[in-house]
Amino acid sequence: MAAYDDFAWFYNRYWSEEFHAAAFPILERIWLPQVPAGGRVLDICCGTGYLARLLTDRGFRVTGVDESAAMIGYARENAPRAEFHVAGAAEFSLPGRFDAAVSTFDSLNHLIGADLLAAAFRRTAAALEPGAPFAFDILTEEAYQTHWGENFVLVRDDHVLAITGGGYDFRSRLSSCTITMFRRIAGEWRRSDAVVDEQAYEPREIDEALERAGFGAIVCYDARDLGMAGQLGVGRTFYVATKR
Repeated sequence: MAAYDDFAWFYNRYWSEEFHAAAFPILERIWLPQVPAGGRVLDICCGTGYLARLLTDRGFRVTGVDESAAMIGYARENAPRAEFHVAGAAEFSLPGRFDAAVSTFDSLNHLIGADLLAAAFRRTAAALEPGAPFAFDILTEEAYQTHWGENFVLVRDDHVLAITGGGYDFRSRLSSCTITMFRRIAGEWRRSDAVVDEQAYEPREIDEALERAGFGAIVCYDARDLGMAGQLGVGRTFYVATKR
């Protein structure tokens, strides 16, 4: 998780709010009406807690899990009324049952291999009450074949970030990017580097893994049809499935 630990500061500052400004109205439309008022919500791959804060502000009791300790550190600052644990999506175990679950910002694409995706679905199902809705978004091949691998540079007085796309391998359905980060801390420049891999999954794989994990009533939506414009919406699908 060193890659996400080093990236956490940049993600917290630049990415999470932008994405959830577009994603939360979608969740309010397709998922939140199914969640009981004041219910327990499990936020899987919660990142720096931006979504958890939006949910706690609306009266939900939120527990977030993320494999990056640095991300969880920011989450505890950003959403102090939520509960957070350092744990992977495919291996977490929490007491009690939740009334709903959510995972956003193509977090599940970071699980490399269908076995890990299936394990994450099983862990999620085990944590939910029967009838609880699980919402998540996931990227398809279209996203990785278009803008995902484009280069990006951010330059500020005290920090610099460069993302270099590594392309998409249609045989393995893997895409990678290299992140180079600089921050000036206590007057000294510090550099860290990370390689981030993501896996594209076919709709059939996702549906079968959900069904085997114990989910039914699976509904999927193209993000663009739900109003997510620009690059964020390209190749992104929102799912809502119900724990049987």
